Amino acid sequence: MHETGPYPDVPRCAHEAELRALRASEFWHWPDLEEDARQKWDALLYRTDLGAEDFTEEFYAVLGDYPGAMGVLELFRDARQDGLRGPGTQSTPDVRPDGATVPPLGDISVGDIDPAPDQDPATEPDVDRFLNLSVVWPLSRRTVPADLVLAAGRTYELRVDIGALSVESLLAQQTRPFPADLLGHTDDDGRGDWLEVTVLSDDFALPAGRHTVFLPRTGHSWVCPCPPREHEPHTCESVHRGEHLYIPFTAPDEPGPARLRLLVSYRGNQLQSVSLTARVGAHESPDGDTAASVDYTLTAGFAQLAALPARTAAVRVGRPAGGTMTIDVLAQDGPVSSFWLTEHQVRGALQRVREVLFGLHAVHYEDDSLENLIDENNAKTPDAVDDDLAKLAHQGAELFLLLARSRPEREALRRVLRAPAAIQICQQELGNLTFPWSLLYDIPLDNGGDLTRCAAGWAEVHRDDTARSCPDESRHGLNTLCPFGFWGYRHFIEQPPSAPHGRRLKLWAGRDGEAPALTVARSLTIDQTLMDNHLAVLRGHFAHGGVHDCDRSDTLRKALIDAAGACVYFYGHGRRPDPLAEPPSTTVLEIGQGDRITPRDLAAWADSSPWRQGDEVAPVVFLNGCHTLDTDPASWLTFVEAFSAFSAAGVVGTEIMIEQGLANEIGERFWERLLAGEAVGPALHKVRMTMLRKNNVLGLAYTAYCSAELRLRTAS
Repeated sequence: MHETGPYPDVPRCAHEAELRALRASEFWHWPDLEEDARQKWDALLYRTDLGAEDFTEEFYAVLGDYPGAMGVLELFRDARQDGLRGPGTQSTPDVRPDGATVPPLGDISVGDIDPAPDQDPATEPDVDRFLNLSVVWPLSRRTVPADLVLAAGRTYELRVDIGALSVESLLAQQTRPFPADLLGHTDDDGRGDWLEVTVLSDDFALPAGRHTVFLPRTGHSWVCPCPPREHEPHTCESVHRGEHLYIPFTAPDEPGPARLRLLVSYRGNQLQSVSLTARVGAHESPDGDTAASVDYTLTAGFAQLAALPARTAAVRVGRPAGGTMTIDVLAQDGPVSSFWLTEHQVRGALQRVREVLFGLHAVHYEDDSLENLIDENNAKTPDAVDDDLAKLAHQGAELFLLLARSRPEREALRRVLRAPAAIQICQQELGNLTFPWSLLYDIPLDNGGDLTRCAAGWAEVHRDDTARSCPDESRHGLNTLCPFGFWGYRHFIEQPPSAPHGRRLKLWAGRDGEAPALTVARSLTIDQTLMDNHLAVLRGHFAHGGVHDCDRSDTLRKALIDAAGACVYFYGHGRRPDPLAEPPSTTVLEIGQGDRITPRDLAAWADSSPWRQGDEVAPVVFLNGCHTLDTDPASWLTFVEAFSAFSAAGVVGTEIMIEQGLANEIGERFWERLLAGEAVGPALHKVRMTMLRKNNVLGLAYTAYCSAELRLRTAS
């Protein structure tokens, strides 16, 4: 073994500098360090034929072969991190070529956690804060390099905090500010907010439990022993607080890729979610590829969530990876369950539901003629609605079973969502698959039995158009057919899209002090009489703000760029894309005499506009596709994303095309409720209930891609 003496040159990399410091410490002589490992590391320090990359590979090869070496290195790192030394050990600073000393890695100052004494606690932070996420070794709490393969069966920790962007964070390249400004500051006498952190994985082993961090109005987050209770002050002192939340996880025993999801929530609202992937091998070695990305952000600015009621449950929908999408359901008291669906399953279920929905109000014959199954009042008979609800309930029960295959999963969902709830659906960025949440039916049904009509549920529908639960719910047994078994009649379901950088979650649409105006993009190839009658009703609703009529793409472009109104209404055909000229898997909107509007058109119009008036107006967009024979349009999600370029506060649309007369009534009732001051969630629910009173279930076909609390500003 080499004697301690001058090394051939300056350290080639951080690992060599660390190994030199270890060799100069008492940890080098600990009996737990295998003699063979000691000799190999010692020889490595004096090799001159290796570059930094080769040195690192040899360094980790020893760690992979000798568990005692890994344990001693972690103890050494822990001692340096905490400023503690082994018996008789002195800290050995690294020396740069210019002679300057580099302080030991443990001597890192941490800024004050508490606000400065002269800081006004009511002041909002004036700088962005970020979610930081790193993988660390448990004992040393040193960062595991992103290019290191994780060892199978070894335990690591996630290090989580919110504050200044850390260069060691796996999210450092994204620089997506954490949406702290939307918090209500309801905790610790208004000094900040308790946040919940949930980690889920199908690959890594994770501890059960709920993790909390406290985020003050300014500065860095912390963890402490105080119970996370709303409105109650902290009893801890600054010395009791830790800057980071550490969550242990164990790599799977089998080598290969492994993934986990981390979600940060506030009173049931999903603020941000992160996906992490890592490579697992037989032992730690180079050529790893640990990466993380923010895949959903509720808002990036001030939205004052204190005005929002707490969300009962949040559902995170991950985009398909390898053909499989992950659905995580979280309640305020922690995770409920995780489900996995293939893209084929989702598309098949959506296709069947759309066909059933369309078939409840129209029949499409081979000669392309269309028979309307609802009367001139958009109503059906009581017997007909029983048949319609039964068909939908069987489809909804299949959806529920598809989502929750095991009995414990179904029981967990029913327990959390038995009472009327507010459910937030968080669709991962770039996901293009929808799921018909409103049509889920969670009362048990079998295939062969006759369904029993719930008289109490129907009586409640006719008694109160705001009702969301059956008074006889406790008596619902097998094969009970009750309207409130459908999630769409029992819950408020919101699907706010992930907010682009710098955009806020909109809770208000329109300008302050200005009466809402309506921009109508209409088709000229549908029934003229029905259209004229519909526009007359809308002009009455928008008598103060006015209705701006657009039947050409150029006039629509000008209206959108000029932000002519707080409300935008697409009233016309939804078409399939032209495979030779338009992107696949999206719906094309047709207005006028055949002008086709695609998401790319909207993006180009927004990009070419020098003005940002849409930020001020933040319109509500209603996509009311009508009078088409197509029972399977592509998802509106591409349009939801496209309208965000015009700072749309929200988009409401239907996943099937609706007969024109029915589309008229639903559009008129929805705008009427919004103009009366109701939020989107209650307004859409009331429209559904009004149609259900007429024995029409097609209100369930409409979905709100926005906050359920979104409202219209009106003239003061």
